[in-house]
Amino acid sequence: MEKIQIGTWAEMPSAYVTNVMAKAGFDFSIMDMEHGIIDFGLAQNMVFAAHAEGKQAYIRVPAIEESWVTRTLDTGCDGIIFPQVKGVEDAKEAVRLCCFSPEGERGFNPFVPCGGYHKVSSDYFEKENKRIKIGLILEGREVFTQLDELLNIPQISLLYVGQYDLSIALGIPGDVSNQKVLDLMSLTAKKAAGAGKSAGCMVHSVNEAKEVIKQGFSFVVYKVDCGILYDCVHEFTEGVRND
Repeated sequence: MEKIQIGTWAEMPSAYVTNVMAKAGFDFSIMDMEHGIIDFGLAQNMVFAAHAEGKQAYIRVPAIEESWVTRTLDTGCDGIIFPQVKGVEDAKEAVRLCCFSPEGERGFNPFVPCGGYHKVSSDYFEKENKRIKIGLILEGREVFTQLDELLNIPQISLLYVGQYDLSIALGIPGDVSNQKVLDLMSLTAKKAAGAGKSAGCMVHSVNEAKEVIKQGFSFVVYKVDCGILYDCVHEFTEGVRND
C-alpha cells in the first residue's frame, strides 16, 4: 500500500488557515477551485503556506481545460485533482495537459514558482513529470467499470471516490453509507492498492479513517477546513449552553 497521507479540503480562501492546518499535522490540503471563492492569487499563497511547513498542496480545478491546468501547475502545487472524470479519455486528456513532452503537451514558462523564476536545468522536465501527482475524482456510475484501464495509465497517481456525488448518481442522494457506495469504494481501494497507486475518500472521524485505511485507502481526507472549524465551535457552544 502507498504511504498513508491525511489531509483536508480547503474551502476557506486563506493562506493563514492552510498554514495552521499544516502546522497541526495534516500532510496536505486540497485547494478547491471548483467550488467556493479561491482564485489563483489566493491559491498561490495557500500553496506557499503549505510548502512553508514541508507539506503538500493539491488543487482541484473546475474542468479538464488547458487554461486551468497550466496556471494551476505554474503555482508549484504538488498535483491536480480533476473532477467529473467520465472515463479513460478524460484521464488521458488530464495527463496530456499535466505532463511535459514526450508524455504530454504541458505549456512551459520558467518565470513562475514551479520554474524557480529563472532558467531551468536540463532534467527539469523529467523531474517535473515525476513530481506532479494527477488525481481523478470518480463520481459517476459508469467510470467504475473502467478502473483497470484508469489504473493502467502510468501517470495517474490517485483515484478519489467522491461519495456525495456518487450517491446522487446511484439514486441515493446523500446516503454515503449505503452499501452501493461502500461496495464501489471497496472495489476502488482494492484495485488501486493492487496497482501500487493511491485511493482516496473523505472521512468524518478517527474510527471511520481507520476503517477505510483497513480497506486499502491511503489518501484520507478529513472533512473540510470550514467544517472542522464549525464543528469545533458548535460542539463547544452547545455543550456549554445545554449543560
